[in-house]
Amino acid sequence: MIRYYALATGIVLGIALLVAAWFERDLIRIKLASVAVPVPPKLGRERIYRGAAGRAFRGVAPWALSALPDCFTPLAHVTGSSAYVAAHLPSGARVVVPPARLAFGRCTIFLAGVEAIVTRGSDRLRIPPTVRFYRIPGKIAVWRSDAAGNDLRIYATHPAIP
Repeated sequence: MIRYYALATGIVLGIALLVAAWFERDLIRIKLASVAVPVPPKLGRERIYRGAAGRAFRGVAPWALSALPDCFTPLAHVTGSSAYVAAHLPSGARVVVPPARLAFGRCTIFLAGVEAIVTRGSDRLRIPPTVRFYRIPGKIAVWRSDAAGNDLRIYATHPAIP
């Protein structure tokens, strides 16, 4: 008779453990589903290569000025056909003719032909061709064209640091 009680007790405890494990699995799934995960910016084919902490980073980035908040504050971003993007270029914008060197905050932009190099200290980002810069009082516009289309970004600039 005792062995029947032991067998029944084992069956009840086994079922209780399975039910508890089932509910715990659902609780874990809910906890994992509610975790916020930081997502890096979309890079497409380009990549940013970052060294160990405190080291310089280098890479190809069409959105390079957006990654430098101590020098530039994004104001507008427009994509589309040439005519559409041109309609969104602020009036009075003057094209910056390469070769040129522009300094804003701790950042320097070197224009060389149809591409640009942006440096901040030892950090170095390349904006791939074809890129044109436009000066607007207190702002800068970056118009980049490639096979995917046209991209216009307008930034507020920060004063150069001597």
